[in-house]
Amino acid sequence: MEDIATELCAVLFTEFRRYDQRIRARQYVDGLLSADGRKSIANIASAVGVPRDTQRLHHFVSSSRWEWTPLRRALARFLETTGPASAWVLKPVSIRKTGEHSVGVGRHFSPDTRQLVNGQQAYGMWFASPRVTAPVSWRLRLTGRWCDEAAADAGPRDSVAGLLEDVRRWGDPLRPALLDVRGVPEEERLVARHLADGFPLVTRIGGRVRVTADHPALGGHGRRAAPAQRILDRALRLRHTRPATGAGGPETAFVTAPVRLAGQGPGGGRPLTALGVWHDLRRPPAQVWLTNVRALSAPAFLNLTRLSGRVEQGWRTRGEAVGLRDFEGRSLEGWHRHMTLASCAYAISALRSVSAVGQPVYGEGPEVCGLSA
Repeated sequence: MEDIATELCAVLFTEFRRYDQRIRARQYVDGLLSADGRKSIANIASAVGVPRDTQRLHHFVSSSRWEWTPLRRALARFLETTGPASAWVLKPVSIRKTGEHSVGVGRHFSPDTRQLVNGQQAYGMWFASPRVTAPVSWRLRLTGRWCDEAAADAGPRDSVAGLLEDVRRWGDPLRPALLDVRGVPEEERLVARHLADGFPLVTRIGGRVRVTADHPALGGHGRRAAPAQRILDRALRLRHTRPATGAGGPETAFVTAPVRLAGQGPGGGRPLTALGVWHDLRRPPAQVWLTNVRALSAPAFLNLTRLSGRVEQGWRTRGEAVGLRDFEGRSLEGWHRHMTLASCAYAISALRSVSAVGQPVYGEGPEVCGLSA
């Protein structure tokens, strides 16, 4: 298992120009993996046996001039050697903070608790394959007094677009990205804009988002817009329910329907596919998804959406363990460097878990079907 950390760090840290930077990066990652409790820089330094180097590690993260983007790109490429990604999963996360001095802290709607909280609102992009999931890129949403820090982190539109552009440059552009926009301000317009960008997307939406059915049997072709969950309920009644395999058990049913977004800008009129997932057929669908990916079968669509659940579980458990929530500081650059190194630690932890259960870390893995938007 130690070989996994050694090999990943050896490959990724060639992006550092200086030997001392490679040493500090390895110390920081090892500390994130081994320190007990909150991953403060003091705890990290103590965990790796260099308590006198606390200030050096602090400077390395918060004040040094190394760029995090090449390291993130290298991490994505390294993970690709363990098996091709099925999709990228873009996840909005809420990082609670008690004070107001850490960069980006403010009041915002938490996607985790579905309520207003004080803290940081970030967007992470996860590499997701059948073998492993791990974050590879980040944006921090900045509001109010923090807005002048960096335009790329200014808001949900810019953050999401920036992450999609990252993976567009780093990976196969035909792989879809999963995005959950429930509760985001201007939810419908945000979906329409990203669908119009041409990137293959699988987007989770609220069931009340209005769409028009694109099939006569569903009341389409010129009929009024209706909530997506109502059209999917209609589609379910017209078809035999299809039991889903795997997570969810035999009570889970799902159905797809051709739809279009109702009057929401340049992406609104494009043909889309909606997916509804039920755990109780007496109630509205528990999940509603949209995609602009053509020739995606209903079972394949459902399997892609399950990657979102794996990422959610990883954020709550492994993410907590490697310190993704623990950066304290006023420097946006420091936050990005910490999140990059914590993502490296996350990947090592995930690959160690794969190795621990007897799966080969490296290999071709399941074949990924070509997709088109």
